[in-house]
Amino acid sequence: MAGLGHPALIAALLFAALALGLCLAGALRKRSDITEAGVRAVVASFAFVVVAVLSLLTALFARDFSLEYVANYTSESLPAVYTLTSLWGGMEGSLLFWTLLLTGFSTAALIRAPAQRAGLAAWAGVVLTGVAIFFLALLLGPADPFTTLASPPPDGSGLNPLLQSPGMVIHPPLLYTGFVGFSIPFAFAVAALASGRLDEAWFVSTRRWTLFAWSALSVGIVLGGAWAYTELGWGGYWAWDPVENASFLPWLTATAFLHSVVVQEKRRMLKVWNVSLILLTYVLAVFGTFLTRSGILSSIHTFTEGDTGKWFLPFLAAMLLGSFALVAWRLDSLRSENRLDSLVSRESAFLGNNLLFVAAAFTVLWGTIYPIVNEALTGVRVSVGPAFFNSVFVPIGLALVALTGIGPLISWRRMSKGSFWRVLRGPVSAGGLVAIGLGLAGIRSVGALLAFSLCAFTAVSLAGEFARGGRVYRTREGLGWPAALRRTLLRNRRRYGGYVVHVGILLIVIGFAGAAFRTERQQEIRPGDTMEVGAYTLAYEGSTRSETEEKQVNAARVEVLRDGQAVATLRPQRNFHFAQQQTQSEVAIRSTPVEDLYVVMTSLDADGTAVLRAFVNPLTWWIWMGAAVMAAGIAVLLSETKGSAVRVTAPQRRREPAVATR
Repeated sequence: MAGLGHPALIAALLFAALALGLCLAGALRKRSDITEAGVRAVVASFAFVVVAVLSLLTALFARDFSLEYVANYTSESLPAVYTLTSLWGGMEGSLLFWTLLLTGFSTAALIRAPAQRAGLAAWAGVVLTGVAIFFLALLLGPADPFTTLASPPPDGSGLNPLLQSPGMVIHPPLLYTGFVGFSIPFAFAVAALASGRLDEAWFVSTRRWTLFAWSALSVGIVLGGAWAYTELGWGGYWAWDPVENASFLPWLTATAFLHSVVVQEKRRMLKVWNVSLILLTYVLAVFGTFLTRSGILSSIHTFTEGDTGKWFLPFLAAMLLGSFALVAWRLDSLRSENRLDSLVSRESAFLGNNLLFVAAAFTVLWGTIYPIVNEALTGVRVSVGPAFFNSVFVPIGLALVALTGIGPLISWRRMSKGSFWRVLRGPVSAGGLVAIGLGLAGIRSVGALLAFSLCAFTAVSLAGEFARGGRVYRTREGLGWPAALRRTLLRNRRRYGGYVVHVGILLIVIGFAGAAFRTERQQEIRPGDTMEVGAYTLAYEGSTRSETEEKQVNAARVEVLRDGQAVATLRPQRNFHFAQQQTQSEVAIRSTPVEDLYVVMTSLDADGTAVLRAFVNPLTWWIWMGAAVMAAGIAVLLSETKGSAVRVTAPQRRREPAVATR
């Protein structure tokens, strides 16, 4: 089976080239039958990529160490689940997985393209097959996963111990799904520019794809933070690492697009802005792939340095210059049909939201690439640490939280200042009371006070939206509050599902604000000794040793006391992995809604003496709870069908102003 991999990739490349030619001919000649033939060639290309993936999986599970990739990323002792994840654990396999998603998504999008948008589908097919050809060429050239070894080793190197985590099963596939998913709206946006069909058809065609990709990327980023928190042992979940930033960049621009595209639908405005945002989003997604494979940045997330990275530079340049040249060509056709009527309007709130997201993206991008630019100009490598990103991003983030609360309160087009201040009174009062209460409780961190008060402001604003919507159904249908709120949510899933996502983000911001009160302690400790961290006493009772086929497990036993009472027993580990000859720590965490006690054993001597590093991380639990609420909101958004949104007639607008007009 493994021998089929390389021929299958060749066949996939040939069919992709055929599909490109047929789709281009169909677009130029406006022939739907030729375009249909091109779509069938895309399906064939996808089928051969599936064969290549199955070939590599077979080799991985068979431990065929004659393949260099198998020898580098598996071993005889590697558990089956991590043998599966080794498919995307190395550079070559991850590019093959990327290509599988790309050709699969392309097949699904082109097959489902409505007949009335066949012209868009043809040009989109040209773009998608062109991208697929690039990745297939990589797989047949510098990133060949089927390279063989003249002298196969008796055992492989195995997967990096840091990657042997449940997060490896979910986090990378979700990130890749998000990155690759943006290729569909990118392709249809380019198709709209190339064909001149610049009405709403291109983003209506790909609305669900954009939301799907954004959702996968959102969940993937949060799971990546959870993985870092539970595996890396440094007590945090986000370090502004260059590769973390690379995943965050397309999320920022895609989030801006999802907000501003509403303005285009409602008011026929921001057309240039929206098409530019979605083009930039996919370019940034590919840019992140370049960063992880070029070796130009130092990160624990990057793959080994090779020749693959330099192939991405001309590809990125072609995408960036080509797509924005099309924007410049069609600039007259992209002009807005309406203008901003008032600064006190929902349009202006969306515009302010977008400007902040783009400013955040630029900040993250500049901070990420500045070390590269500085080294190229001066020959000196510098680093940009969390202090820079936090100093710029925290104010932007707080402003975004405020706008999240203001936006739902403002009507479209214009709103009188008197009405505006009236609807602000409740949320502002809630935020002020929270700030005063926390100040009296002794909290002196200005950033934390602002974060908590703005979260209260926005939460009350969003709760008011649900209350107004629920009140309509209580009055009209006589429903109780739970049923009325459920009806409100399900009758307009796009709007209220978005509000649920915003509530989840507020909870995450609360968790972030808790980092202002974090405490840390590190101490060398012998069996029977104790150490203090925050309000906790850690009593080290000793360690035990055991072995599995894959590693030697050294587990400490730490009794946790608070106010003299035992509250938990933690067992941090310091393990030695045989295949990699590498030591790794396993974290122990006691988590509550108030705070996490986080303990890691950084070293262990033969006599049982250990070095324990302990953190008290307030409110971290709220980050993961917020992620769960956010995922629930995403599920509501993705469940929207054409008939699920409220269709309000003119008489209903007079009876239901809260639901229909805002």
